[in-house]
Amino acid sequence: MTLLYASTFADALGKLSHNEQKQVKLTAFDLMTDPKGSGLSLERLNRAGDDKLWSARVSRDLRIILRRDGEDNLLAYVGHHDDAYAWAERRKIVPHERTGAMQIVELVERREETAPLIYAETSEDTPEQSVQPFWALTDDEMLDVGVPRDWLERVREMPEGEVDGLFDRLPAEAAEALLDFATGGKLENHVTKPAEPGADPFAHPDAQRRFRVLDNLEELQAALDAPFEKWAVFLHPAQRELVGRKVTGPTRVTGSAGTGKTIVALHRAVHLAEAADRTRVLLTTFSQELANSLSAKVDLLTQSQLKLRDRITVRPIDQAAIELYAAEFGNLQIAEDTQVRSLIEDAREAGLGGDLTPAFLFEEWIELVDAWGVTDAESYAEIPRIGRRTRLGPLQRESAWAVFDAVRQGLTKRGLVTRAMIYDRLAAWLSDGGTLPFEHVVVDEAQDLTVAQVRFLAKAGKGRADALFLAGDIGQRIFRLPFSWAKLGLDIRGRSHTLKVNYRTSHQIRSVADRLLPPSITDMDGVEEGRRGTVSVFDGPTPVVSLFADEADEITSVAEWLRSCEADGIAAEEIGLLVRSSRQTHRARAAIEEAGLGGQAAPRIANMHDAKGLEFRAVAVMACDDDVLPDPERLSAIGDIGEMQAAFETERHLLYVACTRARDRLLITGLEPGSEFLEDLDPPQVGLR
Repeated sequence: MTLLYASTFADALGKLSHNEQKQVKLTAFDLMTDPKGSGLSLERLNRAGDDKLWSARVSRDLRIILRRDGEDNLLAYVGHHDDAYAWAERRKIVPHERTGAMQIVELVERREETAPLIYAETSEDTPEQSVQPFWALTDDEMLDVGVPRDWLERVREMPEGEVDGLFDRLPAEAAEALLDFATGGKLENHVTKPAEPGADPFAHPDAQRRFRVLDNLEELQAALDAPFEKWAVFLHPAQRELVGRKVTGPTRVTGSAGTGKTIVALHRAVHLAEAADRTRVLLTTFSQELANSLSAKVDLLTQSQLKLRDRITVRPIDQAAIELYAAEFGNLQIAEDTQVRSLIEDAREAGLGGDLTPAFLFEEWIELVDAWGVTDAESYAEIPRIGRRTRLGPLQRESAWAVFDAVRQGLTKRGLVTRAMIYDRLAAWLSDGGTLPFEHVVVDEAQDLTVAQVRFLAKAGKGRADALFLAGDIGQRIFRLPFSWAKLGLDIRGRSHTLKVNYRTSHQIRSVADRLLPPSITDMDGVEEGRRGTVSVFDGPTPVVSLFADEADEITSVAEWLRSCEADGIAAEEIGLLVRSSRQTHRARAAIEEAGLGGQAAPRIANMHDAKGLEFRAVAVMACDDDVLPDPERLSAIGDIGEMQAAFETERHLLYVACTRARDRLLITGLEPGSEFLEDLDPPQVGLR
């Protein structure tokens, strides 16, 4: 007996009320324990598109749609009576004739009965006949990428206005290939290797993105209780290949926001922990909040394998380093930025530093001296000024080092160490034969690693090819200036892989947000991350950018938007209001109060930096004023004028991160004339209200 779980079932289950979901789960458990369905009201659906589809009665009105094949049951869909039966009448579940992958196929003729073609809007000045982007594709070309035969003519006749809805109509692999082709990609890049004759159609990589075999009640419970994202269970073939790949050294997975990098990192950590009974894995990221989120998701993925969960440690990377340092070298006190600034001021008051400003000296300490572990004047005089564009003559370097030497002595006298010093000592310890309590380290949000962290990880990865796995996106780098990983010993060249399918953000939101970044970004080691060819699997409303004469008008408009979200079934806790800094949070709070959505389950307010890694169904990015974004206070504090452009670009990345926290709806607001970054968005959407 086999019980399978389809992504369409997960989607439908998530739309039911909490009490309805509980009833469905009880029926699903009954099917797991008794595949014959004894005691359940099972009914063969004679009008269904597939003669193997049945319904299972959950309650007076709720029905589960099953595909029954011998003692194998597939949970295909769930819904209220009429909705469930209508879904079954328009679907068949069959292997694709060319690829061999099991697909859920919507019947063309049934769709035409219920949903007529939607053509692009026309005007009196434009011809009514729309462009048909797939008219020249042959049957073989489309069959090779998984288009069902019944849909070949329909796809050829499809007007350009329907392209964005491909994922609603076709199996994902076919929709992905066609959408990439329509936006300039090559169809041959998506050709799937056919399954071997007699192979299980559910085992095909394309089938596994929509079906999962459940081996026991614990797995079923995990899948039903908290599908934190259906794509955490139903992996894309590119994701699945990266999870299980045998590697030859440190490996990185990249991709724009929403392409599932974190999901791959999670599954990779679990996969590595499964390799041997004593294997231990550190899964880490840069903040406590993200670590908490990762930990909860690991719990879900390993709910039926508790011993496996014990072998995966989830920590913020700084906490993991502090714990390791304390275990090896004893307790420590960490120097905060305010203490370093104070020591610099003391040195300046003592006549050190020449004409160099405190702001410049602090940045030089953070970005170069402390980051790169410079400990003497000779090293400081010779080190390349990576990331620093202001040139210093010999006398200026001598003056600067006098300050830094005083800072180091001050830290030692007070028994303080910086975070960079912690990593430096751990790296030296590893070089001298120290060993980590982990065989593998998996890093999420790796684009914001510091110099010292990368140097430490490079040492931690010595000795085994699969020790390091990193997930990150250069376009979301918001905390660090760029630097070379390879020069620090962490070389991922030739082992960097880009994900192209966006599961979290609608096509409309992704398209608008991507305008904030170039089509491709190259890191300091020459590794290029391209955004061309990325496709989203669902559609949504077009993002709106609105500018206002004053804060009161902005607050009122956002309050109206909040009420409209609530009216459309978006819960308050599924909404995020994001601002550049705490200086603008009063505007977000006022909008929530005016909308009447305060209380325990209120929309979340967060600074853009703190929103990294979060996601919401709806997001309003507020206070995008010209004197807020980019942050003038941050720019004015930069002592190295050459770094101004790099800091400016990280501010642009910050807006990109904020916009891509949204799944379905995005509103961007500010005071006229608005942030200069808004000019890069779709101009017709920007207007003064």
